[in-house]
Amino acid sequence: MKKIFKLSILLLFVLVICTACEGDVTRALRHEGFSVGGEFVCDAFFDENYTDKIKYLTASRIITTSGRIYEVNLGQKFSNNANCKVADTSLKVVSIFDDRIFKADDGKLYTLNEENNANAFTEVTSADNSYAIYQLLLEPEGTIKAMTADSGNGIYYVLKSDGNVYGITISQEDRNAPPIIVGSVLVYSRDDYGSNIVDFGYHGDNATTFVRTENKVFHMSASNRDECSKYADIPCNYQMVEATVFEEYKDYILVFNGSTVITTYKRVFSMSG
Repeated sequence: MKKIFKLSILLLFVLVICTACEGDVTRALRHEGFSVGGEFVCDAFFDENYTDKIKYLTASRIITTSGRIYEVNLGQKFSNNANCKVADTSLKVVSIFDDRIFKADDGKLYTLNEENNANAFTEVTSADNSYAIYQLLLEPEGTIKAMTADSGNGIYYVLKSDGNVYGITISQEDRNAPPIIVGSVLVYSRDDYGSNIVDFGYHGDNATTFVRTENKVFHMSASNRDECSKYADIPCNYQMVEATVFEEYKDYILVFNGSTVITTYKRVFSMSG
């Protein structure tokens, strides 16, 4: 009887400690500008025996470290009574562009979402006007992720397996000539951020622009946020700063994509603005 009582006290103590920690994480994320949302139900990613972790979270997809694709809906559950389900495809993601096009393990390009009256996971061919650009960005060995930085000037940011993000400029002399890469510069250097960059998101001078390394997260932050959010004639002065909350509470962060955080205690947080 005494053993059962002691065990009950121990379990209660652990529960109280864990609840306190979750509260600390919630407060820290709110201080970073995130608002608290609903619960995230997706059993696979909370199973200790499931080793395939979340690599990317998009508006409607989860991509795991093995390249497996899940459908995700943070606002409404699927018929399996969860916010996620395995996508109806055997394709594995190798590299991704703008959260909408991906290179698969068969070497071909596919759509990640439904678009232009085509189903998700439809092969992208030369009939697509942007096919040659997708090829230039996704086909080179070592490409992990690409994003449009300035479509008007043909500038794209590309994360490579060397842990750096490069600014690639693509140009086309005329509509009959194929697009070519005319420039490449280092945009986010692993040396500047302390270790290999494993993910990034670029949205200009915006709080959702981020760089994530193996150990830390950096994101755009307005040094004069109180003033520029209050007055229409005062511009925000943005700079990339370390978000220490992600290092301090890394064991509680399931996934982060710049605008959304999902914690290990199944709570969704969204960037407030």
